Amino acid sequence: MAVRARLVTLSGAALALPLMAIGLASTARADTTPVAPVPPPAPTKLPVVPAAPKKALPVALDLRTPYEAQVSCDPRDKPGVSAFAALMKANYKTGTTGISRNCTASVSEHYDGRALDWMLSAKDPQQKAVADSVVAWLSADNGAMARRFGISYIIWNTKMWREYAPERGWAAYTGSVPHTDHIHFSFSWDGALARTSWWTGVATTSVDLGPCRVYAGQYAPLYTLARTAACPTNLPVAPVSPYPVYVLAQRNTQIAVAQKVLGVTADGQFGPVTFAAVVSWQTTAGVPITGVLDKATWAKLVPTPPPPVTTTPVPKPAPAPVPAPIPSSAQAPIRKVVKTPTAPVATTRYTAYKKVVLRQGSKGSAVVALQRALKVTPDGDFGPRTRSALVTFQRLQRISPNGVADRIVWDRLERLDHPLVGYRGLTLKLGSKGVAVVALQRALRVTPDGDFGPRTQAAVKAVQSRSKLAPTGVVRGVSWDAIESQIRR
Repeated sequence: MAVRARLVTLSGAALALPLMAIGLASTARADTTPVAPVPPPAPTKLPVVPAAPKKALPVALDLRTPYEAQVSCDPRDKPGVSAFAALMKANYKTGTTGISRNCTASVSEHYDGRALDWMLSAKDPQQKAVADSVVAWLSADNGAMARRFGISYIIWNTKMWREYAPERGWAAYTGSVPHTDHIHFSFSWDGALARTSWWTGVATTSVDLGPCRVYAGQYAPLYTLARTAACPTNLPVAPVSPYPVYVLAQRNTQIAVAQKVLGVTADGQFGPVTFAAVVSWQTTAGVPITGVLDKATWAKLVPTPPPPVTTTPVPKPAPAPVPAPIPSSAQAPIRKVVKTPTAPVATTRYTAYKKVVLRQGSKGSAVVALQRALKVTPDGDFGPRTRSALVTFQRLQRISPNGVADRIVWDRLERLDHPLVGYRGLTLKLGSKGVAVVALQRALRVTPDGDFGPRTQAAVKAVQSRSKLAPTGVVRGVSWDAIESQIRR
């Protein structure tokens, strides 16, 4: 069944999770200073000053915040990010915005609603002027205005600026997406929840570090309360369950097993209703409230082996007839084994190595694959040069620079070379909407408005024709490969 990607929109019931109060009623201090306007990029006809903040700005700046990586899966737009997006669009009247994305194996603040993409093109003089002006205003004076919004880092036009390391300035950004068609903003938890001085008129005096994982390698619980202490580092192993971890927007017949227990429609689609049911069940079951069908949830919700993974719901088998007694010397009938078809799995050149761990001294074909990805001589020998290249890559990806190629490294390499791999299970066509459509449109180099219209369809057909595929305008299967190949040209 074709899966139509749409923006995740949760109902009021699904959103009924306890978020910390945003504190918009705070009283402004007497020691305030006028708001610094966004410098207008001449010679365009743009507004000269931004909309006023909710409160007069205090002299004191909000505390500098360390980088707070995404550890929970909560793709719902956070209020501070939405308010910042609305402020920018209202002031400059240009560019679309997108916040949340469905969770994948990589790390992104989009996956917990704390990142914003403002679609401005470096090739459009007016949009580039807007973007240059805004990022300069936010990062000036060691990021004074960025701290007032709780902006953690900014990526724009092949450059990256970090609020938590302003001394690095605008450093070169070498990710797979050059960010020449949009500005990326990631927010701290205080910024994401609109608790910084731009919104409250009071500078933050403590840093909210966000949720902590409960089990090693599992998603952290959904945000509920501010945390100022460091997370524990010696985490227990998650409960054992044969079921895989599933998150919002995924589809699989095994999800239907959980849906039956939860009392919702067992369609195998992890949608908003299922999300709300999972959260409600977790709240009373004594497991981490993650909103995810994780190991702890599966182990308590369905403590039985999983059924076969299929592309369609598995029908309940009819009761087997009771066989007539046969002599003990007779040979038992031989049952014919029928294999159940399994769901298609997107594979890449990295798939075979996902469980391989490499370090200095390792040898073989996996090392060759790693070296090719890191662009070092592929001699199959993991020596100092390969380790140095790996450490550099890990630092750029903001993961532990330990020089060991583990699952996280393989996943990041795969995401860089195959940025659409997370969407390959979806079918997109005329009328589809959402973040998957935005990713598709960026790959096709059309306006990324998240709406699969005639222009996107025409671009898809053009790629299909060049790749000698049937020009259907529908994106599924090998069409994803063809579009991804276009990105690498």
